[in-house]
Amino acid sequence: MKFGETFKEYLHGDQEWFLDKFSHVEYKRLKKVLKSCRRCRALHEGGGNIDQTDDGQNPAMSQFCRCQSCPVCDQMFFSELMREATDIAGCFSSRVRHLLHLHFPTGMQRCVLRLRQCFKNDQQLLVEEGQMLIEYITMNAIAISKILKKYDKVHSSANGKNFKSKMRAEHLELLQSPWLIELGALSLNFEGSDGESAFIQFSGSFSCDLDADEPVMTLMLPHSIKLEYNLKCAICLEIVFNPYALSCGHLFCKSCACSAASVMIFQGLKASSPDSKCPVCRETGVYANAVRMLELDLLIKRRNKDYWKERLVAERAEMVKQSKEFWESQTEYVVGY
Repeated sequence: MKFGETFKEYLHGDQEWFLDKFSHVEYKRLKKVLKSCRRCRALHEGGGNIDQTDDGQNPAMSQFCRCQSCPVCDQMFFSELMREATDIAGCFSSRVRHLLHLHFPTGMQRCVLRLRQCFKNDQQLLVEEGQMLIEYITMNAIAISKILKKYDKVHSSANGKNFKSKMRAEHLELLQSPWLIELGALSLNFEGSDGESAFIQFSGSFSCDLDADEPVMTLMLPHSIKLEYNLKCAICLEIVFNPYALSCGHLFCKSCACSAASVMIFQGLKASSPDSKCPVCRETGVYANAVRMLELDLLIKRRNKDYWKERLVAERAEMVKQSKEFWESQTEYVVGY
């Protein structure tokens, strides 16, 4: 079955009620744009009348279509695809945040959820939505990849490949989202929950090896997509502890990231300067919206307790030391000696 038919079945299948709330790639419409480009290119290369099309296609579209690029097509195609990718990434991150909030409730919500668990299996609902979110992000990522390959094939260009690089630069590469790592860690954390057998289908696609030289989390997604995420901090070269994902996607221990941003641990990454750079890619402005990876931290705590406790003691000692030095310097500044 062609992917277009598979994607159509997915959009109108059992999860249609779920997908109605979310944005998705308008694969069929974008494919029609490329189909008109292919027809115009064939007329141009065959010396035919470009201004006439067999289905009443707008002549303005036809006269701009050429082998390498189509100014009108590009404006319609890439602007629409960028908007859709942005909406998809936003929908995915907001729903994953909602799931994580249910797993780590705070305040009054914790009491409400505990009371509701007497009447409703929230964990099962959480797992089901997690499965749907994984398929949602995977199907849309495949759709974007497929349509960009079709674009390059029709135009004999590398514009589609370049657009992928642009998405990566703007942190819109769907399968590299830190929220996908959090969703994977959430599923692995369920392996230790009560009623473990109920979560095998969810957690079976994920694995984590913290004892290897390069600790990795592996995600086996639908359609035979395999993703590996390195869990080693690029600064201390240890497994990430109290991990944060910067806007550029790189993972670091909180203490290491604070050191790189020239702020103290108790101040947090939001106190960093906008000019602070990622130690790996050297991109600026990546600390303000850093994501705290709570599920990943819990996974590491459960899988490697001794290491986690050792790092916790060391971080707290360093935080106390930094706090003491900071307030002593502030006192000296105010008092004058």
